[in-house]
Amino acid sequence: MPCPEIEDIIFMSNIIKDYVYNLDIPLGTSIRLDCPMCDGTNTLSVTQFSDCVKYYCFHANCSKGGVIKEELSASSFSAYNEVMKDNVPVGLELEKQNWRKNNCPKNFYNYIKVNNCNHAWTNGLADIRYDYKRDRAVFLIKEGSKIVDAAGRYIGCGLHAGPKWYRYGNSKKPFICGKHKHAVVVEDCASAASVSVFATGAALLGTSLQDEVIPALSKYDKITVALDKDASDKSIDIALRLNAQYGDIVAVSLLERDLKKLTEDEAKEVLKI
Repeated sequence: MPCPEIEDIIFMSNIIKDYVYNLDIPLGTSIRLDCPMCDGTNTLSVTQFSDCVKYYCFHANCSKGGVIKEELSASSFSAYNEVMKDNVPVGLELEKQNWRKNNCPKNFYNYIKVNNCNHAWTNGLADIRYDYKRDRAVFLIKEGSKIVDAAGRYIGCGLHAGPKWYRYGNSKKPFICGKHKHAVVVEDCASAASVSVFATGAALLGTSLQDEVIPALSKYDKITVALDKDASDKSIDIALRLNAQYGDIVAVSLLERDLKKLTEDEAKEVLKI
């Protein structure tokens, strides 16, 4: 009688083989995709040769790989190794392998809920993932569909302790969340996501206004600066700097409470929206 574990392995192997086999990849090229087995982001490498297709997932918890088609030649193996030399993930690409879209722990979902990020997350306004290695809720910073940076909030209980917020890249770009013409400039990604119901949140990822942030705010009809209570002086300084660029569409809101903990009506009231 067949072993159930072996049957499962064979079944899963056939799934990824069918997935890879049906890809339309130009001859002699290599592409990176999300892995259908482990849900890893951009971790599956697929290379098309003249006599075979070779695939491998770089995710530490997956490492699925194989060859499709017969009569694999020594020259194809050599060509594959040459292609793969330039596809070893580094930096942000390496970090992406640890981010999950699904099967996240309870503390991840709880963080989304208690900080009022659920609307942004479920409506596709914010791409939020779980970094199982660093135990963080990761807010992706994108240009179109391309991930250019990310910021992760530590949500654990000390096992992977580090700074409260961790910037994965060095782009200095803000996290933008929302489709409204009124921008609310805040410190962190969760606060930006929390206001996306009625405004567009723009997270500085700190209390400094980087030069890269200013042009990102040019398309809004109104801008409200609303940093945390302990950064009121910074809020005023940033508002003055933005006012010099954009004029009287800039306002400042000196918060007494954490913006992301407020209800929609409470947030609108303090922001005067």
